Amino acid sequence: MITCTSCGKINPIDGRFCSGCGVLIAQANTSPPLSHVTSGTRLRDRYIIKRELGQGGFGRTYLAEDTGRFNELVTLKELIPANQGTYALHKAEELFQREAAILHKLSSPQIPRFWEFFCEGRRLFLVQDYIEGKTYQSLLEERITVGQTFSEAEIIEIFRQLLPVLSYIHTVGVIHRDISPDNIICRARDHTPVLIDLGGVRQILEPTAVHSQNPVVSHSLTRLGKVGYAPGEQLRLGIAAPHSDLYALGVTALVLMTGKQPQDLINPHTLNWLWQQELSLSQHMSNILSRMVASQPSERFHSAEEILQQLPPANSGFSITQVSNTIAVTPQKGKYQPALVNNSGCGKVFDQSVKVPQEICGWNWGAFWLPGLWCLSNQVWIGLIAWVDLSFITLPLTLGLTWPIVGVVLGIKGNEWAWKSRHWKSIKDFQNHQRGWALVSWLIISILVGLVLLLVVLIVVFGIAVAGISGINI
Repeated sequence: MITCTSCGKINPIDGRFCSGCGVLIAQANTSPPLSHVTSGTRLRDRYIIKRELGQGGFGRTYLAEDTGRFNELVTLKELIPANQGTYALHKAEELFQREAAILHKLSSPQIPRFWEFFCEGRRLFLVQDYIEGKTYQSLLEERITVGQTFSEAEIIEIFRQLLPVLSYIHTVGVIHRDISPDNIICRARDHTPVLIDLGGVRQILEPTAVHSQNPVVSHSLTRLGKVGYAPGEQLRLGIAAPHSDLYALGVTALVLMTGKQPQDLINPHTLNWLWQQELSLSQHMSNILSRMVASQPSERFHSAEEILQQLPPANSGFSITQVSNTIAVTPQKGKYQPALVNNSGCGKVFDQSVKVPQEICGWNWGAFWLPGLWCLSNQVWIGLIAWVDLSFITLPLTLGLTWPIVGVVLGIKGNEWAWKSRHWKSIKDFQNHQRGWALVSWLIISILVGLVLLLVVLIVVFGIAVAGISGINI
C-alpha cells in the first residue's frame, strides 16, 4: 500500500493517482511497517508508553508518562516509516521535523507545548503536552446520536476563541493547513478549543507577507490538507495563506452545525455550497461563513482579525483573558441547543411547537394587499377564502369585507404560515420571495389608486363641462 503525501489516504501499490485527492502519487517500496509501540515500552530511557491515542496519515500518537519530569503525561507522535527510502517517506520526515522546529518557536495556551524531538532506531518521535479532552469530531458524533448538532452561538464562541490563535500563528509566519474537527480538541478542564496536529504547517518565507493578498510562495510546495476542508488551490497547487486556514475553519463550522461532511454540502456538478439549504442562521453569520468558504481566494477574509471585528459583541457572561497574543475564553455554562435547521415545509401550519426563524417574523405586505393571489405561490391555501367576496351570492352577506379581513390575518401570520407550508432553500430565498410580492402589491395598489384618481378627475372635468354647456344653453 502507498500513503498519499497530499491527503494521507492509503492507496493500492499499483495505483498512480490518489483515490482521495486525485494527485499523482509516488511509487514506493513495500517494506513492512514498524509494529505499534506496546504499552509499557520505555523510550529514550525516559518515556513510558501508556496507550495509543490514534493514528493519522503520517504516524501514530501515544500517551506516555515522562519519568524525567515528575511523571507528567505527555503526547508522543511517531512517524511511521512504512515507505522508507521513497519520496513519501522523505517528505513525511521533512514535515515531521518541520513541525518540531516550528512548535518550538510557538507559545500559546491553545497550542500544545513542544518539548523535544528524538530518534530511536528507525523511529522518529516528537514530544509535546498531552491535552486531556475530546476532539470536536468526537463531540459532534456524540451529539448526532441524540439528534443534536452545534448551535450558531457555539460556533461564534469557538470563533472568538480560535481566531486569535490563528492570528498569532499567521503573524509569526505559520500556516496550519490541516484545520478540521478532528484537529481541534475541547480541553476538558476549561472547555477551551486547542489547535493540534500542526504536521501540515508551512513556514512562509517572510512573516510580513502573511497579511498580503498575494502571499509569498516557496519554490517547493507540499500539497497537504483534507479533501473538503482545504481550499482547491491548496490541494491542487500547494498554495497556502492565512485565508486557507480561515476557509478550513469555515468548513469546520458548517460540519459542526449540520452534522454532514463537506462533500455532502457541495453540489457535485456546480461545486456550489448547499449549506444554506441545511441551516437557518442569522444573516450576519451567514454572510461571514459565505465569505470564509468562498471559492475564489480574493473573495475571502485575508486575516483572522477581519472576522473577529465582524463577530457580534461577546456576551457579558464571557471571561476574556489576554495571554501570549491569544485570547482564552471561558464559555457560559448551560445546556447547548442544536443549530436551527431548515424546517420549512413541515406542513404543520397551526402547530406552535414548530419554531420559525426570527428573521422572517413580521408584517407581510404582499399577503395583506393581495391575499387571494399571494396564497397561491406561498401554498397558504386559507387565503383562498378572500375570493368569496367576488361571489354575487355571498356579497350581500360578506359586505365585501372578506378580502380585507383575510388580508389582515395573512399580513400578521403570513410569514409564519408560508414558512411552514412551503419548503424554501434558505431564509434569504424566503425573504426575496416575500419582498417581490410586496413590490408587486404596492405596484398594483398604486396603479389602482392612480386609476381611481384619474376617474375622479375625469368625472369632475366632465361635470364642469356639462355645467358649462348647460349655462351656455340657458
